[in-house]
Amino acid sequence: MAETIKLKDQIYEKVLNEITEGYYQQNEIITERELIEKYGVSKSPVREALIELCNEKVLESRPRMGYQIRPISMKEISDIVELRVILELAALRKTFTILDEHHIRLLKENISEANEIHEGKNMMKHWKSNISFHLLLCSFCGNTQITTEVERALKFSYRGAIQYFSVSWNRRHDTKAQRHKKLIEAMSERNLELSLDILKEDIEDLKREIIEEFR
Repeated sequence: MAETIKLKDQIYEKVLNEITEGYYQQNEIITERELIEKYGVSKSPVREALIELCNEKVLESRPRMGYQIRPISMKEISDIVELRVILELAALRKTFTILDEHHIRLLKENISEANEIHEGKNMMKHWKSNISFHLLLCSFCGNTQITTEVERALKFSYRGAIQYFSVSWNRRHDTKAQRHKKLIEAMSERNLELSLDILKEDIEDLKREIIEEFR
């Protein structure tokens, strides 16, 4: 039983990562047989992983067909952006009560490593870098539950970006690296309100850019 659970978790993570990174197209059908052959495992852990992905609304079961990649709606994008604003701004407020130069140095190191990625216009690398920055920032508050939920929301946002920008991303002019730099500067000056405003604007970019792209 323990081995089955372990295999289920591994398959769950692999399938979710491939969906998130655009390996599967939106509305594409995934079958149990396909995953059994791909990962060389039995039917039970594959089915359990797929059921869990259905419960999380990543997939939808299609009888006699398989499991379909579930498109993300604009309402879901709006909701996840709102959730991120609530959680990440609360985490930042909490962080300011303990903020020190060590935190600032870690953020500067993170953004230094990210500069080349942002300039490269690679959407997947960009989002992994963006997730890394936001999770690091959120982790400073010391609340692992908030960080866990923010990570889930970021991965959902990543899926949304893959879905909506898979064609048009290369012609976009990304500003996140500069905004992250401005956020670090505001934090260095211990300016909470400005830091909150910059972080909120950064988080809301996804919703704003999708509306501009498809209006």
